[in-house]
Amino acid sequence: MSEIVVIRLGSQARDPIPWLVWDPAGDEVIASGVLPGAAHLNQLHERAGGRPLHVLVSAADLAFRQVTVPGRLTRQSLKALPYLLEEELASDVDALHLVLLEQQGQQVDLVAVENKRMDSWLAWLTETGLQARSLLPDVLCLPWQDDRWSAVPLEGQWLIRRSASAGMVVEPDWLDPLLVRIDPTPRIASYGPVPDGAPGEWQAEPPVLAMQLLAAGVLGNRANLLTGAHRRQPEWARLWQPWRKVAIAAGVCLLVVLANLGSERWQLAQQEQALKVQIDGVYRQLFPADKRLIDPRSQLKQHLAVLEGAAGQQGLLQMLQQLHPVLAKLPDLRPLTLRYDGKQQELRMQMSAAGFDSFERFRAQVADTFEVKPAELRSEGNRVTGTLILRSKS
Repeated sequence: MSEIVVIRLGSQARDPIPWLVWDPAGDEVIASGVLPGAAHLNQLHERAGGRPLHVLVSAADLAFRQVTVPGRLTRQSLKALPYLLEEELASDVDALHLVLLEQQGQQVDLVAVENKRMDSWLAWLTETGLQARSLLPDVLCLPWQDDRWSAVPLEGQWLIRRSASAGMVVEPDWLDPLLVRIDPTPRIASYGPVPDGAPGEWQAEPPVLAMQLLAAGVLGNRANLLTGAHRRQPEWARLWQPWRKVAIAAGVCLLVVLANLGSERWQLAQQEQALKVQIDGVYRQLFPADKRLIDPRSQLKQHLAVLEGAAGQQGLLQMLQQLHPVLAKLPDLRPLTLRYDGKQQELRMQMSAAGFDSFERFRAQVADTFEVKPAELRSEGNRVTGTLILRSKS
């Protein structure tokens, strides 16, 4: 789609707003009209139909100036431009929005507009859901030739372009007094009816719809006022705006949660470090002979295993010392194998005797000291063998 929508905003919200849907490829007007004021801009939604919107603003609210910049044009000298206009403009220079139009050596052409006026124009558009692709001085969209001015009547006013970077809006009653004071007398290309008796050398151009003439000067125009603080927002930024506060609140909540988690993790790390120091201290108190401490848990297990083995050996020796007198009284009873379970503190004895009564006498004599589990006895030839399980009662 190559068509564009062009509108012209006035100084006040009640001023009429001419609009035009134009096809630059075929230089064809698709539709045109005039809205009663800014409150009716929402009627352009259907007309715009997704086409790019270019907004013209009245040069009556703009000040075109040429200033001489001392030295080279740098960022610092650009910042000083407003103060070069202090004596020429009645407005506070800090409240002005400046746009650089042309530069030739130390000569700089610029346009100035009050920030509050820019805010009003953009607010009219935003309130009706419109977004401008560009915001251009209306007079700088008129045709330009080096040897003559350009002029066209629009909404009861004359729009005049007098140089590549300057122009003006003139009420019909003020046109003659203005032109009389111009020396030399200007040559003016008029794209509307030439006013009777107007000073200057007027040249009638083929008549054309004023908004169509201005629309032809929109594309490629470098006088866009949407710069700096008034720079046009990309589409995603406009859609993002309603969700901005929600996203900020969600971001703050996320930061609080992450901060709490980080604090808890730091506290746990500090507690873990303190516990490790305590474990190391206890270990060194228990085993001062160990010079190297690499893994306290593993090294402690090794020590416990040694202690358990020592405890088991001590238990076995104690049981054998208690059994020795009994076995001495029963020479017929001979132990074949011994197996000691340190965890259960049990002694499993496989023994051989001449008869069953030897096993009974053994059980009777150790009954005060040991618990003896019944075991199966079997006769093999002239001997009886069996296994007894003993557990100390103490």
